[in-house]
Parts: sequence; structure tokens; C-alpha cells
Amino acid sequence: MRPLAEGLLRFKYPLLALWLLLLGTALGLLLLRGQPLVQSPISGARGTEAWQVEAMLEKDFGFDPDLSAGVVLSGPVQARTGPQAEAFATEMQAAFPESIGRIFQVPGRGEHRQTLFFLQYHPHLNLVKAQQKVPDMRTFLQQWAQKHQSQAWLTGHVGFIHDMNKAVYKESSANEKIAIGLAFLILVLNFGGIFAALLPILMGAATLVFLNALTPLLGMQLSPISFVMNSMVGLALALDYSLFMVSRFREEIRKGQSDTEALQQTLKHSGETILFSALIMLVSIGVLLLPDVSANRLVVQGLSLVICLSLLNSLVFLPVLLLTARPVLEFPRFLSQAVAQIDSYPFWRRFSGHVVKYPLRYFLLSLGLMGALALPALQIRLWEPLQAVVPTQSESVQGYEALRKDGWGGELLPIDVVLSAPAGKTVFDPAFQTEMETALKHLEALPGVASLAALTRWNPDYSPAEYQSFFQSLDALRGLGLLPAEHPVFRLLNPARTRTLVQVYPSKDLDIQQIYTVLAGIRAQAGHYTHLKLQAGGVVARSQDFSHELYRHAPLMTLGVVLGILLILGLYMKTPVLPLKAALMNFMPILGAFGVLVLVFQHGWFSGLLHTPIPGAVTALVPIILFCITFGLSMDYEVLILSRISEGYHAHGDVSEAVVEGLARSGAVITGAALILLGVFLPGIFSASPLVQELSIGISAALILDATVLRLFLVPSFMLLLGKYNWWNPWARGK
Repeated sequence: MRPLAEGLLRFKYPLLALWLLLLGTALGLLLLRGQPLVQSPISGARGTEAWQVEAMLEKDFGFDPDLSAGVVLSGPVQARTGPQAEAFATEMQAAFPESIGRIFQVPGRGEHRQTLFFLQYHPHLNLVKAQQKVPDMRTFLQQWAQKHQSQAWLTGHVGFIHDMNKAVYKESSANEKIAIGLAFLILVLNFGGIFAALLPILMGAATLVFLNALTPLLGMQLSPISFVMNSMVGLALALDYSLFMVSRFREEIRKGQSDTEALQQTLKHSGETILFSALIMLVSIGVLLLPDVSANRLVVQGLSLVICLSLLNSLVFLPVLLLTARPVLEFPRFLSQAVAQIDSYPFWRRFSGHVVKYPLRYFLLSLGLMGALALPALQIRLWEPLQAVVPTQSESVQGYEALRKDGWGGELLPIDVVLSAPAGKTVFDPAFQTEMETALKHLEALPGVASLAALTRWNPDYSPAEYQSFFQSLDALRGLGLLPAEHPVFRLLNPARTRTLVQVYPSKDLDIQQIYTVLAGIRAQAGHYTHLKLQAGGVVARSQDFSHELYRHAPLMTLGVVLGILLILGLYMKTPVLPLKAALMNFMPILGAFGVLVLVFQHGWFSGLLHTPIPGAVTALVPIILFCITFGLSMDYEVLILSRISEGYHAHGDVSEAVVEGLARSGAVITGAALILLGVFLPGIFSASPLVQELSIGISAALILDATVLRLFLVPSFMLLLGKYNWWNPWARGK
């Protein structure tokens, strides 16, 4: 780090001018274009049955299940049934000819107060463009509802995704402001100097500005989860890294060091800590690339940029600002002196001395507490919610709730089943028709199935013979114009007539476990036919595939993180023992956080206080994302405390004194860093999006456990028990 310090001292003012120029340019770009709001459609888990069905639906039926929505009408019967319903569908399709591929009324299973239309977007659109049409469609629906004294909602898959994104983007900006305000207050109380406190805030804000400006310039795509994580983790890392740097620089200055010496010592110790922490963070999130799920890759892509920007700001531009602002770091002097008088070092030394005095007791107590919190994680249930990630007050959820209360089932997101004829045959072949009828009866008999939309189910008054007669005269009827283009048979039949689509409607709308059961029952029938091939898919099936793909690689991902930490920290600490201890102990607060998620979202603890839903399961994406991000974030504390303890041990060789001094010197910084990180993630606990709530609660719980039970009790007590073997180095023998 000495060459870096010398370079920064030599080019202090040019670097300062460069930073100001870059910041001004980035702000200008944001003012012109605003925040990037690009949403990438989720993809991945290729080769699965649901993926194959999706490909067939797009190619043969001109329909992508992800590009679907539901329109719910409520009001006078005459305004939503019969000719009026047909007129509504025609009018809406005419209003959006480039967006709507097909819109048709879904028949109910009885008398309903609501009417449901299934909307399929043009397959040439993607999920981003489909969402962009949602506001205009909702304006159209409002106008139609006013005209007919009715109510109308746009819901379904595209509606859910649009409303989730809208909530995420709106809340993200507000949460950033709250986090920066809380961080500034904590830093002022920690440093006693307004200018010293402003430097980390400036680095955090600059990191977010650079991130949001570079995202569109680099052509990076975003998903709601990557957008939220980029914002939260970017701010957290920049603040944490800056806190370490400013704290060490002020400590060296107070020892009487010159600016040059203080900067060199700061970069040598805090700079190396930050660098190795960032490398560990990159390894922790890098394993998310193993599953074939685009949502993970967008998270890795965004967070990698965030880490690089945080490093650049902390190791290059922050030292320049520290040197420039050196004369005013303690301003206002009275506040700085007042805070300096409240010296936390004696307290932390007494505290660490007490832990050192009873290492076995604290080791067993802290290990027991961690184990107790992790115990509920054994009961964890995962699910892939669709409407549950959306704010409850959004229009899509209101429309969904109107359907649910009206007794509708799974018509909003059906299971798509494709029946394919053998090579050289069509679906009108007698053998195919016979087996298709058998398959349809099996599907109708499955528990949890309410009804079907199928080639021989669109007219309940037709007998099998009448269906056969109809199919034989299909071309003639169409040629004479006696069959409308929107007749059900045309959307259920591919142009080559080698495949037909069956839409299975579960009896409960968006009951994920029931849909899984129905899917399993459908696939169990697949091998029973010789004249047709049966394959099941749909939005829920694809979501299930994503979850399976995520956790299929979990052992390899865990191994990758552990080996990465062993390698990086082994190089830094010059011993395999401390890295192995760090890797294993870092699992404990994460498992404890999983236990907290189970208690809150499966058992309903604190739901009244936190306003959290109780779905009875944890969103599948949350544990894997939480594991990788928290593992990386918590290593900031680990590297800091280990480097402080190792610094003392290598100076005098006394393990007890090294632990006491290391904990005393780092205790205040770790506490301040933990409070700042909590200030970043805690606002998300009260998010309108349950997905953001889950992530925020999980990360906050892990950080609290990490900064208290683990770092203050478990780590020092365990190091005392290991003694000099903490620094055992098999490669140093004989030297």
C-alpha cells in the first residue's frame, strides 16, 4: 500500500478534480435520464419440462405465459356479460393493437359477480415492454368502468410484476434518504466532527450516483431484487469502508503522526482490510453464477459493480478528501472535544477483559444462543409466491382479491399442458382423439382441479361425436366465415395441428402447494399414452424450476464460498486456522437469520408490529441471496477484528492481551458499522413489498447476531481457547 499512498500524496489535487468532474458528469446524466428502471424478464433453468412447454407455447401458439394478464370487471351484469363482454374485448384489443395478441373471456364455474378476461400480449414484446403498457391499459379500464358504472382491474402476472417494480423503485429512494440520515447521526456521535462524519456520507452518496449513472451506460439490466440489493449493499459497503478508513486515519493523527505517515498506516491496515473484505464479498456473491437463473446473474452483475465503485471511492478518492479536509476534520471543535472525552476504549477494554477471563463460559453460552435461534430453520418451507411479493394495496392484488372472494379458482394463472401428436399425425387422428379424451378425464379427476379449457371442452353440450363432426368441417366453417377468429379452438390448436393446448384451472387461485400437487399428478400421467405426448408447464411450473435450479447447486456454492475465504484470508493472515474459523463461524448468524424468517413468516411472530404477511413459507429466492450477501458483508467485521488481534499478537506474542486490545480497539468501530448497516436495511422491514421485507428482516437479523453474539463473544472466546494455534502456519516450519 506504500506506492498507493505515495501516488495519492503526489497527485492529490488532480485526483480531487477528477473525482469532482466524474461526480458532476454522473449527476448530469441522472438529471437527464433519471434512475434506470429497466426490468429484465427472468430466464434460465433451461432444458426442464416447463422450459420446453414455454418454448412450444411461443413457437406453436404465439403465447408466452410470462406475458399474460387478467382483466377483472365488476358491476351490473349487463355491463360485463354477453354482447357487452364481447364488445369490451373487441374495444380493448382495438385500443392496443400492437400490444394485445389475444383477449378472451374465461368461463366461470357458476354464478359470479366478477367477469374475468385472460389477456395474452403479443409474443414480440418482452416483459419490460409489456409492463410499460400497464399504465395506459389501466387508464383505458378506468374510463370504461366510469362509462358503464362498473369497476375494472388489471391483474395477473404482468400486473403483479409491474406493481412490485413500481413499489420497489418508489421505496428505494425514500429508504436511501432515511439510511443516509441515520448514518450521518451515528457518524457524528461516533466521530464528534461534522466534516469527519460527512466524508463517509459523501462516499456512500457518490457510490450510488456512479452506480445509477453507469448502469444504463454499460447496458446492464435490472430486476427488482437486483435494484434493491444494489442500492442497499452499495450504500452499506461505501459507508462501512469509509468508516474504517476515517477511523484509522483520525486514530493515527491523534498519535501525533504526520499526514503522510497517517495515510500510509491507514492504507496499510484499514486499506488492506477493505481490499480483502471486498475480495471475499466478490467470492461470496460470485457463487450465485452457478445456478442457471438470470435473477442471480443480475444480482452478481450489479453487486460486482457496486463493490468496485466502493473500493475505488474508499481507497483512492476518500484518502484524497481526508488529506484535503485534514484541517477541518475535527470541526466543530467543541463537539469533537466533547465526544473525545467520552472515550469508549476503557469500556471496551473492561468488556473484552471480562470475556477473556471466562472464555469457555462465553463460548458455550453464545454457541447455545446461536443454536437456539437457528433451530427453527430446520422447519423452513420454501415457496415461489407470485401475488405475495406485491404490495397489498396495489391494483393487481385488489383484482386478485376480488376474484378470490368471488369464488374463482386458478383461472388467472392456469397450468399449461401441451399434448403432441406422433410424427406424421395430427391431433384430429382418431387414435390421438381417443387417448386425449382419456387424458382429459384423468386431468379432471385430479384432486384440486376445478375445470379445463381444452379442444373438446369448450362446448358442454357437444358429445364426442359432435366434436368429431365439428373438427371435420372446421376448414369449411372457417372459410365461410362462420367461425370467428377468436373461437377457442384456434387458440388451443397450433397451425400445423400437431399440438393442442390444455389449460388446467386449479380450484384455488395461487395456492402454490395445491398447484404443485396438481402438476405432480399431471406429470404422473405422462407415460401412460402411446399416441400422444403430455408435457406440463406454465408460470408456476417455471417458478418451481427456478427454485430447484437455485438449490440444486447449494452444496457446491457453499463449498465455493468456504474455499474462497480460506484462500483469500489465508494469504492475508498467513495461517489456515483463522480463515477456517471465520468461514465456519460465519454460518451461525446466517442460520440464526433463517430461524428468524421462519418464526416471522411461517409462524407469524411480530406480524402485528412489523405488518408482515404470514404465508406459512419463506420465498425461495431469499435464503440463497441472504446467505451470499450476508456472508460477504459480515466478513468486514471478521477481517477487522482478526487483523486487530493479529496485529497485537505479532507485536508481543501474548494471546490474551492481543484479544483484549484487538476487541477494545475495534469494538466501537464494529458497533458503529453495525448500526450504520442496520440503518441501511431496517427501513426495508416496513416495505410495502413482502419480498423486500423478507430480505431486510433476514439481513438485519444476521447483522445483529454477527456484530453482537458472534464478534463480541463467540469469536474472542474461541480464539482464547485455541491460543497460539490461531496462528499455526504449516508452511512456515523450519524457517
